[in-house]
Amino acid sequence: MVRVLVRAVASVVASALMGSIIVFLLLRLLKGDVATVILGQTATREALEELRAEMGLDASLVEQYLQWIGGVLQGDMGTSYAAEFDIAHEIWVRIPLTFTLAFSSLILSVIVALVIGTFSAIHAKNWRGTTVDILSQVGIAVPSFWLGLLMATLFAVHLGWLPAGGYVPLSEDFVRGVKSLTMPVLALAIPLSAVLVRYVRSGMLEVLDEDFIRTAQAKGLTLRRAAWRHGIRNASIPLVTVTILQLGQLLAGAVVIENVFTLPGLGRMLVVAVGGREALSVQSLALVLMLMILTLNFLMDIAYGLLDPRIRGRGQTVSHA
Repeated sequence: MVRVLVRAVASVVASALMGSIIVFLLLRLLKGDVATVILGQTATREALEELRAEMGLDASLVEQYLQWIGGVLQGDMGTSYAAEFDIAHEIWVRIPLTFTLAFSSLILSVIVALVIGTFSAIHAKNWRGTTVDILSQVGIAVPSFWLGLLMATLFAVHLGWLPAGGYVPLSEDFVRGVKSLTMPVLALAIPLSAVLVRYVRSGMLEVLDEDFIRTAQAKGLTLRRAAWRHGIRNASIPLVTVTILQLGQLLAGAVVIENVFTLPGLGRMLVVAVGGREALSVQSLALVLMLMILTLNFLMDIAYGLLDPRIRGRGQTVSHA
């Protein structure tokens, strides 16, 4: 087990290192000059060259990368060019909101998928199961940002039940904080739930044909109780697999939703940094988001092994991302 964990950690580190190189190089291919953005089009050539030298932009790409990644390893991601804030501190301040948004959406999606997917499988041959299938198809087709705008129009503008945007920290006012996160979490969770429901339904349909389910029914359990008591663990295996594949999309959706509802998370910070051509901020944020995805993948792989003893028996983890 220790060997498996060491191998998994090494894989996460190697993936993060390779990803950091790719992000760094891609940002250097974009057109535009940070010095010109800061000083304006009327700046003299001497002023531009002086600012580039001050920011280290006149060094080679290898030197720039080593300087950046070396600082990251020491907890120093540099300073924002324009706003002049400490990037690591700003990310540290904003990351709890993004993590809360993504994690809450993920947990809600999994719970909804298990309940509705199992319900659909049990009622697969009647109108209840068909209705769930239709609704899940609609949910998959609805973009999260459009759903967020629709909910903001309905619940904030017309009904006035929830705030249209902004964020109140849960530590300051728990009720107002929950209200400010309700629509963003739902906007992310509903499309993801629709995807996961179909996989839970498919996995549960296979499980319901297994001999141990029929044995449980022969002992007096109803199909519903047999499914929940004995089938849910086996049906959860494909759910974990698909959830791993959806993690990147979930965080990407969180970036969009944070801007729809003006939440001061990593997504909002990323959009502002891209607009200001803050390459250092963008690459640091991309690295943090990448590490979040890799870490969640690692945890999901462990969960997969716990759900399926055959994987532990082989002494391997399963990576699907």
